[in-house]
Amino acid sequence: MAMKVKVLLSSVLVLSMTWLASCGGHYHCGTTFGGSSCTTGTTTTSSNANAFAYAVDQSGTMDGYALNATAATFGPVSTYVAPTIPTNKGGVGAVVAQGKYLYAVFQDVQQIYGWSIDSSGNLTALTGFPLSLPSLSGISDFSYNQQVVITNPAGTLMFISDAANEEILVYQISNTGALTAATGSPFSTSFASLSPQNMGMDGLGRFLYVSQASATHSGTTVVGYSVSSTGSTAGQLTLIQGSPFNAPLWEMQGDASGNYLIGISGKVEDLYGSDDNSLYVYSINQTSGALTAAGSPTATVYAPFNIAMQPSSVNGEFVYSFSLKDTGTATNPIEGYKLDPTTGALSLVAGSPFTITTPTAFGQFDQSGSYLFVYSSPASSVSLGVVNVASSGALTETLPAATLVTGGYFAASDVP
Repeated sequence: MAMKVKVLLSSVLVLSMTWLASCGGHYHCGTTFGGSSCTTGTTTTSSNANAFAYAVDQSGTMDGYALNATAATFGPVSTYVAPTIPTNKGGVGAVVAQGKYLYAVFQDVQQIYGWSIDSSGNLTALTGFPLSLPSLSGISDFSYNQQVVITNPAGTLMFISDAANEEILVYQISNTGALTAATGSPFSTSFASLSPQNMGMDGLGRFLYVSQASATHSGTTVVGYSVSSTGSTAGQLTLIQGSPFNAPLWEMQGDASGNYLIGISGKVEDLYGSDDNSLYVYSINQTSGALTAAGSPTATVYAPFNIAMQPSSVNGEFVYSFSLKDTGTATNPIEGYKLDPTTGALSLVAGSPFTITTPTAFGQFDQSGSYLFVYSSPASSVSLGVVNVASSGALTETLPAATLVTGGYFAASDVP
């Protein structure tokens, strides 16, 4: 297995450098290493903000943006003082926990940066950060918005996958934002023959599902773990009986009810050589965490490259699929589907596919599920837009996107 991992990661690194060093005409170039390539837009007042977004600026700062729906503005926070981060590093993931703590993981310097978020959107470094990590030689940083750094729904645990070392790092997140390695972390995945990459959890945070690392953006099997939530043992991982499951998943996310896992194989023409126009739904055994296909795959118009699952089930449960044209040089409209939490069936949202102003292959919700933040990285510029989500699941983009200084991972947050 070790030799296979080394060969695989060599391919991953080649692909990473192709995408990250230069756009090369492709839309999905992800992070573009180097200096600023564009300028930010008009500053936005953070008073009465509805949500914030934070993006890695490879010039060496964590940039902040505010959405003010009443004033109809979205742009850099006017009173914001950007904290310093490593330069020329796009990071490998950024997450918000408990609605008030922001973390960014930088593989190259082996550190996690952490900040508290105030009601004005300002960031204050948490005590003890940046936090040094064990040796992480294989966090995959290609394919933007991969789920290689995630938290549980409650924001009390952080998971980081390390493909080369065949392990998953788990940290407990305290109510002060402090990180403590879970007992037994890092957890070896070698006995499950897994080089971990993308991760997803059920909506109740009881089970963790992990896909196999792949240089072709494709998944064939999933390994599942039950996650302890009890006191000092919180975050401990136990392999679910029956793993690995024969589920063709590359990226996956749990629905709010905790009953289903929705995912995609990730197979697209530009990377894999053929398209898989499908969304897959698996029912989750509430006791064991075992996965069972919930009917046949749902046919999509385009081959999904990434997905975003609405975290709230107030108005139903919606999943959105983002895709690239087969040449990889442009994007398709966003597709929306509503999940029936009783049967697991997916139905097309009226008006889908949705054409918005910001061309995007990556989306992320704020914690309330009211806004869908979309990342755009064509060769000429990088931007972040905000899409309104109606109670019907319909999408509209009414505000201009904010132009980012450089490419980099981002995270959306509700107002604390």
